[in-house]
Amino acid sequence: MKALTVLKPQVAEYQEVPKPAAVGRFMTVKVERAGICATDFSIFSGDCSFVRSGEIVYPVRFGHEWSGTVVECGDEVRGFRPGDRIYSDSGISCGKCPDCLAGHYDKCRFTRSVGTINCWDGCFAEYISIPDYNAYHIPDSVSFDEATLIEPSAISYDAFRNVELNEASTVVVIGTGAIGMSAVWLAKYLGAGRVVVVGRTPSKLEIGRKIGADIAVNSTVTDPVKAIKDLTDGQGAELVIETSGSDKALYQGIYMTRNDCRICSLSFYEHDLDGVPVDHLVLNKISLVGGAGRFGNPQKVCGIFEKNPVKLTPIITHRIKFGEMKDFLESSAKYAKSKIKVMVEF
Repeated sequence: MKALTVLKPQVAEYQEVPKPAAVGRFMTVKVERAGICATDFSIFSGDCSFVRSGEIVYPVRFGHEWSGTVVECGDEVRGFRPGDRIYSDSGISCGKCPDCLAGHYDKCRFTRSVGTINCWDGCFAEYISIPDYNAYHIPDSVSFDEATLIEPSAISYDAFRNVELNEASTVVVIGTGAIGMSAVWLAKYLGAGRVVVVGRTPSKLEIGRKIGADIAVNSTVTDPVKAIKDLTDGQGAELVIETSGSDKALYQGIYMTRNDCRICSLSFYEHDLDGVPVDHLVLNKISLVGGAGRFGNPQKVCGIFEKNPVKLTPIITHRIKFGEMKDFLESSAKYAKSKIKVMVEF
C-alpha cells in the first residue's frame, strides 16, 4: 500500500509499505478521509516541540484525524465486521497491561498516539491498523467528513468539562482554526446564550458565524479585550477558550474572563510563557486550565454530530486527493490565511 512518511523536516515521501494485517483484535481499515492538523504541518516543517523533545522521531508516518471502512477483522475482533464505517481514539492502548486486561483502556500507561507522540502508524496511508477496543461505529446519519472532524472536536470538548452554560452565559473563542471553530460550534450547541469568535481573517470569522458565533471580533481592527468587556457590561465572559497558540492572545484572554470563571487553553505555544498575569488570576479567582482531549470525548462528540442541526463541515476549506498531499504540504504557506481544515480524500 501507499503511505506518506516524513523522512526529516521538509522532506516527505510516498512509500510502498506492507498493508497492515488483521490479527487478533486488530482490524485492517481502508482510510476514506483524513484531516490535516496544525500538528501535522509542524511535524512536516520540523518546527514542533515534540520533535525537539524527542517524543516524535523521524521517519514518522503521521496523521491522526480520519474515518474509514473495515476491510478485514482479526479472529478475536468483537463488535465489528467488514464494511463497517468507523473512527477511533487518537491513542491506541496496548491491550496487554493490567488496566487494559481489566477493560480500562483509558488508563493504559503504554498508549501510543496515532501519527504523533510515541507514534502508532498514522492515517496518511491507504490503510490503517486499529484494535476493536479503540474503535467506534460511525452512525448512518454522520458522513465520513463529519466523522473525521470528531477528533479536533473532541479536543475542543475538553474546554466544556464541568462547565454549566445557559442563555445568560457568554463564551469567547480565540482563534479560527479547526479547534477554535469546533469550540464555537460546541459552545452554541451546549447552551451558551452568546458565543463570540475572535480572529484575524474576515473569511474565517464569517465561517465562525455560520456555525454558531453570534458575534465576530476582528482583533486586527478592534481591541478584543475592550470589545468583550463592552459586550458584557465590564464583567467579562464566563468561559474563554484560547486556541490560537499566541502568547498575546492568552494574556488577552485572561483579561476577558469574568471573576471566578474559567479560561481554557487548547493550544501548544512551543515554549514556556513569560509574563502570565498570575496576580490577576489569583486576585480575581480565575481558573486557567489546559485541555488536550481524553478518552470518552470522541463518543460524546459523535453524539452531537448526530443531533446538532448545525453542520460543522463549512470549516472544510480545502479538499485534496491523497496523491496531492505531498505537494500541498510543500506549498502550504500560500494557503495559511485561507485554510481552516484541509480534507484529504482517498
